[in-house]
Amino acid sequence: MKNRRRNKNATSNRLAIIGITIVVLFIAFAIHVRSVTLREQAHEYQLQEESLQADIDEQKRLSEELEQKKIYVKTKEFTMEKAREIFGLKLPDEIIIKPDSDK
Repeated sequence: MKNRRRNKNATSNRLAIIGITIVVLFIAFAIHVRSVTLREQAHEYQLQEESLQADIDEQKRLSEELEQKKIYVKTKEFTMEKAREIFGLKLPDEIIIKPDSDK
């Protein structure tokens, strides 16, 4: 009887150890899969961050160009240039030579 009880306890212990081992392996596999997914997601976020930073840099450059144009539009040179283009105006000491349209 004592021998039977010992075999039953040994079998129960083996099953418990096998069960615990399977659970631990399953948890390790789940953690590994999750870590791979997180690494891929982190890489995608890194690429997205770089793309957004490039967009920010481009918008800053455009903003600087607009600021320069805003300053230029307020100058007398710009006003005279537009007056010549739109209205055909000239300064008193300028001579405008137009090509002959007869030829």
